[in-house]
Amino acid sequence: MSAVSHRLLLAALAIGLMAAADIDPKTVITERQATMKGFAEKTKAIKAYADGGDDQTGALEAAEAIRDTAPRIPSFFPAGTGPEAGVPTHAKLEIWADHDKFEGTAQRLAGQAQSLVAAIQSGDRAAVKDGLGAVGRVGCGACHDTFRMPLN
Repeated sequence: MSAVSHRLLLAALAIGLMAAADIDPKTVITERQATMKGFAEKTKAIKAYADGGDDQTGALEAAEAIRDTAPRIPSFFPAGTGPEAGVPTHAKLEIWADHDKFEGTAQRLAGQAQSLVAAIQSGDRAAVKDGLGAVGRVGCGACHDTFRMPLN
C-alpha cells in the first residue's frame, strides 16, 4: 500500500471513529492547543526561576503540572482530530500512524519533567537549567520535530 493510500485509509478510519465517538474535533483541538500553550507559559516560569528569580514555588508547580499532564498528551489526540478534521491544526498524521512512538515521547517528557521537579526542589539552579533544557530537547522538541508541522 502506498503512503498516500495508507494516509487516506487512516483518515477514513479516523473520520468513522470520530463519528462513532461523537467527538467535536474543534473543541478537542482548541483544548489541546490551549494545553500546549500552557506548557510554554509554565516553562517561562521555570526559566525565570532558573535565571535567578525568587519564585521557586511557582516554578515547582509549573514543573509538576508538566509532569502530571505529559502522560495524558496522547489522549488529547483522539482519532478524527488530525488534519482530516477540517479544523486548523499542526498535528501530523504520524501521531496516529505511529501512536506507540508518540506515546513513548510523551512518557519521556514526563520522566524529564520529574527530573526537573527534583532539581527545583533541590534549589540547584544549574540543575534546573539543565533539566529545563532536557525537557525542551527530549520531550517538547522531540515531539515537535516528529509529530508537529511547523508553525508559520
